[in-house]
Amino acid sequence: MKTYISTVGFDISQIISLIVKYGIETGDRLVLIRPEEENDKRAENALNEIQNFTDKITSGIKVEIYRIPHKDFEECVLRLIDLIGSSDGEIIANMSGGPREILVPFVVACLIRADKVKKAVTFSDMDRVAREIILPGITGVLDERTKHILSDIYENQPTTITEIAERTYLSESTISRFISRLANMDAVHIAQKGKIKEITVSFTGKVFLKSG
Repeated sequence: MKTYISTVGFDISQIISLIVKYGIETGDRLVLIRPEEENDKRAENALNEIQNFTDKITSGIKVEIYRIPHKDFEECVLRLIDLIGSSDGEIIANMSGGPREILVPFVVACLIRADKVKKAVTFSDMDRVAREIILPGITGVLDERTKHILSDIYENQPTTITEIAERTYLSESTISRFISRLANMDAVHIAQKGKIKEITVSFTGKVFLKSG
């Protein structure tokens, strides 16, 4: 089974080239990423053309539209990480075309979940050739204990070292060491509120929680 995931604009030639290059058959998925709350006839026509093209090859291929909140970069990336992480089979990611507001978050999500992407493809603006690229793994992996503490913070934020210690049955000194490490990794934010320090999970921390 193959799952195609691609940003898409009004030009469908990249999508067609991708399908021709790698093939598509009943049971495969074709997921196209578009902004939320759009009302553009050109986009609707492009999506219909892609559906018509796949119908000519084989029946049973549903073109799925995945809408993301394009004005919120952080939420876009997190949603696309979820999309990649929940997709089955051989994932073929087309990192070309479509509005920059969705292309850039998609590239970031692919880099973060490079472990899940079987093939990453870009189309050259110079010669219109599709080329596979190798994605580097750029996200570190937390050990289970650290990830458990980060998850606890995320579920109860804003929170304090005392509260984390009570929930995890660890000493405050132990929690302080974990928080210091997470802060050095930019995984948490620490804000002084009077005599206490409130801890919240940063964008980087949310990425860590989604990175396997």
